[in-house]
Amino acid sequence: MKRAEIKLWQSNAISGVELSKVSQSYHRFPKHFHDTYAVHLHESGTMIFSYGRAEVALKPGSINLIHPGVVHSCLPGNEQPLSYRCLFLPRKFMDDYMIALGKKASCPAHISLQDSSLFGALSAAHRRLEVDDGFLGCDTILALCVEMLVSQRNERASWRVDNREPKHIKVIRDFLHAHYNERVSLACLADVVGLNPVYLVRSFRSCMGMPPHAYQTQLRISHARNLLRAGTPPAEVAALVGFADQSHLTRLFKQTTGVTPAFFARSL
Repeated sequence: MKRAEIKLWQSNAISGVELSKVSQSYHRFPKHFHDTYAVHLHESGTMIFSYGRAEVALKPGSINLIHPGVVHSCLPGNEQPLSYRCLFLPRKFMDDYMIALGKKASCPAHISLQDSSLFGALSAAHRRLEVDDGFLGCDTILALCVEMLVSQRNERASWRVDNREPKHIKVIRDFLHAHYNERVSLACLADVVGLNPVYLVRSFRSCMGMPPHAYQTQLRISHARNLLRAGTPPAEVAALVGFADQSHLTRLFKQTTGVTPAFFARSL
C-alpha cells in the first residue's frame, strides 16, 4: 500500500488561511469539527461525508463547504485511496464576504455541490497559494472564488445551521468551553443544568452530534492546534490542554487531523 502524501501550510499572502493537500490517503476521520470554515476540493476516490443523519458521497470534482463547529465524519467509500485539497478559512474572512453579499443570516451548515467551473477556480487558487504564496493577486483570486461559492448557497445548500438550540445545551457547551482542560464528570454537568445524566447525554448527542466527553476532546484538539501554531512544544501542549500525556495527545490528534502534533507544528 502506497504511503499517503500530506502537505500542510499557512498562507503568507492571506492572514489566517491554512491549506492542505492530501494524496493516496486511506485515513478514516471520526466525528469531529473545525473552528474555521473548511472548503474540501475532492480530486480522486470516493469519500463518504456524514453530517447529522445524512450522508454525501464525494466524487472527483465535488466541492464541500463545512461551517465552523459542525460535527461530521469523513470515511473512504471503497478500497480506493483518496486525494483532495482543503482550504481552512477564518470566520472573519468568510463573514466579510457574506456580509458584503447581504446573506450572513442564512449561513449554511454545509454545502456539497458539483460545479466544474467553480471547482477549477478554487483548485487554481489553491495551487497558486501552494507554488507562489507571495503573488499579489492570490487574495483577490481566492476572494472571488469564495464569493462565487457563498453566492450559490441559497440554491445549493443541503442543510442549514439550526439556531434553535435548547438553553441547557448552550449552558453545557459554554461550561465545556470554559473548562476544556479540566476533568469534568457527567455528574458535574448534570448538576450544572439540573438534569438526569442519561437524558443529558442523549439530548446533547442529538443536538451536537456527539456526547459531551467527545465534544470536550474536540475542544482540546482545537486548543492544541492553536498552541502548536504558536510554537509550543507538543509535550507542553498535552499538559496545557488536559491530556494525560504526549502519547494521548498524539493518538487523538492524529485520529482527528490525520497528522501528528509534531508534523502539524513543523508544517505551520
